[in-house]
Amino acid sequence: MVRIIAAGWLTFVVILSVSKSLGYGKWAWGSIEHFLGGNLQMHFVMAFILSALAHLASSRFWHRGWLLMLLITGCALDESVQFFFPLRNFNLLDFLVTCVGLLLAALPFMVAQWRILKKSYTPKR
Repeated sequence: MVRIIAAGWLTFVVILSVSKSLGYGKWAWGSIEHFLGGNLQMHFVMAFILSALAHLASSRFWHRGWLLMLLITGCALDESVQFFFPLRNFNLLDFLVTCVGLLLAALPFMVAQWRILKKSYTPKR
């Protein structure tokens, strides 16, 4: 069930980004942006929720940082593509705030995975 919710959230975020790039749906993304308090807050919240859901939906292997790197790469691609759309522009601060949201949501999963790995490699006395 969590995987379905995570995939749905990812789809929702991608559709919002594409609609903003193409100049459609200002009522939707504009309302969300206004409700959350601005563009940077929207980037943070969307990324945080995406990362949390993705980590909940994935196996422990992905909690070693692979999923975080995949999410950061995807967000970097999304932000970079905006350079080519006349209605959008590349904003490094948007990308950095997105990365902070992704990282903060991933941190508990990565710490738990690190503890599991550390425990399994610690020699018994």
